[in-house]
Amino acid sequence: MDRTWPLARRVFLALDPELAHRLVMGLLALPLPWERLGDAPRDERLATTVAGIRLENPLGLAAGFDKACARLGALGALGFGYVVGGTITRRPREGNPRPRIVRYPRRRSMTNAMGLPNPGAAAAAENLLRSPRTAPRWVSLADEAVEDVVVAHRLVAPLVDAVELNASCPNVTWGRDRDDEAHLARLLAALRAERRVPIFVKLPPFRTAREREAVLAFARVAQEGGADGLTCSNTRPVADPRLAAGRGGLSGAALAADTPRIVAEVREATGGELPINACGGISGPAEALACLRAGAATVQVYTALVYEGPRVVGRILRGLLDQLDTGGGAVADLVGAA
Repeated sequence: MDRTWPLARRVFLALDPELAHRLVMGLLALPLPWERLGDAPRDERLATTVAGIRLENPLGLAAGFDKACARLGALGALGFGYVVGGTITRRPREGNPRPRIVRYPRRRSMTNAMGLPNPGAAAAAENLLRSPRTAPRWVSLADEAVEDVVVAHRLVAPLVDAVELNASCPNVTWGRDRDDEAHLARLLAALRAERRVPIFVKLPPFRTAREREAVLAFARVAQEGGADGLTCSNTRPVADPRLAAGRGGLSGAALAADTPRIVAEVREATGGELPINACGGISGPAEALACLRAGAATVQVYTALVYEGPRVVGRILRGLLDQLDTGGGAVADLVGAA
């Protein structure tokens, strides 16, 4: 795979982004040797526990890659410690008009304005029933109305190990003018009686002092509302005239410098009481290690899988093992080591 990936990468990047993704999803339906393609090491030192969920390693696949929860079995077999499906809404959605993805290959980044296209919670539940469990699986949920989130949760929560509330997506109009703190508090209160599995809240990123204040307040609302953990962070809103919507969410290596800082500040603001999943710009062992040292319990990748291919899973995990060979201990000992 190391020899063939550069050619495959050129082919995929020559295609329209959504066509390339559909092709990959079709390949994931085939009975290929996914374990060998991911080349992930198995080592007890990589094992960790987050919100009571035991993981073979701290590397997760972020939400958005498998929007329908149809290929989580093959994706988990690549060697991820866990995989996040969705984002799922109660009813099917077509998403925003196209074009809605722009790549920046030199920056190993991209911007998407997808608008949460997905088949709806009932169809996702059917896919989850058919999909083998090769790794712990989580599902990302979002909706305008609290009732819709509750219904979607009711359908998919019995089939997964955790739920991630996407309460901060920049690519849907309803997320821009709403009182997000009050909405999140209502969501968590409504889900309290329904809860079957741990609930993580996905936070927006921040760069300015004003954004920082808002996001840290959002994190405290999640903590007070009984969330079991946080994911830092969602994509960063940016403008790009090549998108039909004119703007979208930036992901990939362009976010790498911000993520450890955000993790550290959110961890401090919540007193280190909630586990944090780092998400944004992680494409190799150095970024993963920086996020763990900043206080993340796990790290998530998505755009790195697009640009680096399936071997990025093994490469990141081997890099963490190299660090453990040098310093000793287990991966949990790295958390907050900075």
